[in-house]
Amino acid sequence: MKVMIKIDGELQTFDYDGDINISVITLLERWGRPIEYSCSCLQGICGACAMVINSEPKLACKTFLNEEKTVIENSEITIEPLSKFPLIKDLKVDRSILFDAMEDCELWLESDSTYHPKDLDFEYEMSLCLMCGCCTEVCPNYKLGDFVGAPVAVSASKLVNQESDKDHLKSLKKNYKKRFFSHCVKSTSCEDVCPMGIPTQRAISKMNRKSVWRIWQLLNRD
Repeated sequence: MKVMIKIDGELQTFDYDGDINISVITLLERWGRPIEYSCSCLQGICGACAMVINSEPKLACKTFLNEEKTVIENSEITIEPLSKFPLIKDLKVDRSILFDAMEDCELWLESDSTYHPKDLDFEYEMSLCLMCGCCTEVCPNYKLGDFVGAPVAVSASKLVNQESDKDHLKSLKKNYKKRFFSHCVKSTSCEDVCPMGIPTQRAISKMNRKSVWRIWQLLNRD
């Protein structure tokens, strides 16, 4: 099998004749050559090992060689780093911009949280976000800049239900409108690749309704 890995910024090809009933991260661990990459839990719950595998962003610990179409049909696999974040080395990228965006958009609670039973299932789904960056990789508008991407919309959609401080709630909505709504083109690609299956479109629709359309309705009330 041919294994193509981006090392030092160049796609390098290697021959591999070992076991294919393993994950991509296990392949890298057994590779025997120095390759920089990120991983932590190896259980698909931390998001650190997100990479571009066969042109699709995936978690390397949950992607198995024997399940990849290119391995089955062509006996080859391509492994590259996420392209939307600064490259550290080889397959390792700096995703700190995601966490900086969370801080910039004030995604925290200023008051004791309030819970509504009808919203608990939705809030649980939103809490599954790994901040892995798979969604931003496929987003046609995401790049280093003002647009903060789906992770912020997902987190904000949970907080607007829980925040009881009116001033902070207003700030959350304002930041969402400026840093997300004004840039998102609703391609829905973020939902297609989320490794946790988070319904990002529900999160976006909810935030649009609370932050944008509600204001529009008030301004245009007869």
